[in-house]
Amino acid sequence: MKFAFSIPSLLAYASSILLLGFSIPLVAQIPASNASTDCQTLKPPHLNTVNDFIGMGHFQEDCQKDSLAAVSSFTQAIRLNPKAEEPYYHRANAYAAIGNYKAAVVDYTEVIRQNTGRLGLSSPAYWNRARAYEKLGEKQKAISDLTQLIGDSSSNAHEYLLRGNLYKDLGNKESAIADYKAAEKLLQQYLDGVLGTGHMDSVNQNMLDKTRNELSRLGVNISVPQITTGTILKSIAKIEVERALNLANFKPQYPMIQDFDTQLQDLYEQLANTQPQVEQSVIKNLISNAAYEQIEDLEIERLQLIKKNSPSHPSLAWIDSKKAQLEVLINRNKI
Repeated sequence: MKFAFSIPSLLAYASSILLLGFSIPLVAQIPASNASTDCQTLKPPHLNTVNDFIGMGHFQEDCQKDSLAAVSSFTQAIRLNPKAEEPYYHRANAYAAIGNYKAAVVDYTEVIRQNTGRLGLSSPAYWNRARAYEKLGEKQKAISDLTQLIGDSSSNAHEYLLRGNLYKDLGNKESAIADYKAAEKLLQQYLDGVLGTGHMDSVNQNMLDKTRNELSRLGVNISVPQITTGTILKSIAKIEVERALNLANFKPQYPMIQDFDTQLQDLYEQLANTQPQVEQSVIKNLISNAAYEQIEDLEIERLQLIKKNSPSHPSLAWIDSKKAQLEVLINRNKI
């Protein structure tokens, strides 16, 4: 079990993006059913309703890898209800997958025109239409769509990065720099945990590095902080887990445990002086996630040991004691 934060608009994007040479998948799959073990999408038993044909389209894309067939299924859904925005959105994604970007633009435009807000498809439609315009070489139209998204309060680094790329391609250096700087700030916040622990990963770190390299190529001096909030948070989580593991063998008064306590006190004081401040829930989630990951490793180790030893073997009891201390740590950090 893990806690994670995410950017809602990203989860709706039904394709991957390529920003500054780095690919990021943006879609979560649906739980598996009667398809192959690699497929995570249900195949509808009947084809009578709009949802049936939408489900079949997803099955054809995800499991049969046949986006052209999916276009036909989504078209059937549209014929049943031309006023339903969802099949237009999914058909647009399928068109984009087979390289028919002009048809994709038409369908994304229909989603934006309907803009019911019920399914929250307007923002991803703007994003995907911008990507389609980019593929068609219509960079100014792509910029217009991204500007529409960036005007929203939920703007994210990916939108600034793509618009920055487009401005750079059009020779608008000043605007490109402004967007890269905005993306850099957001990516640093992701990595610092300001916007949740779900973004503190290597993907965003690589994107941040590439963004800074791009700014450097454009003549901007980049000052990279030596110690960031994210570094402090990760250190806290790591030491909290190490402390819990050692409590399986030593009392809290033992010098090693006291040393962990001293390190943690220093790190929490550093964290209190960082700006912007991080929510306590982010710290607790990060510690819990680190503890859960360690428990998973211990469970794997335990399974390997139990194959070779009796249930009463001391090593198994030692692992169980470690797990118990980690569970105490998790319970202490419940929100």
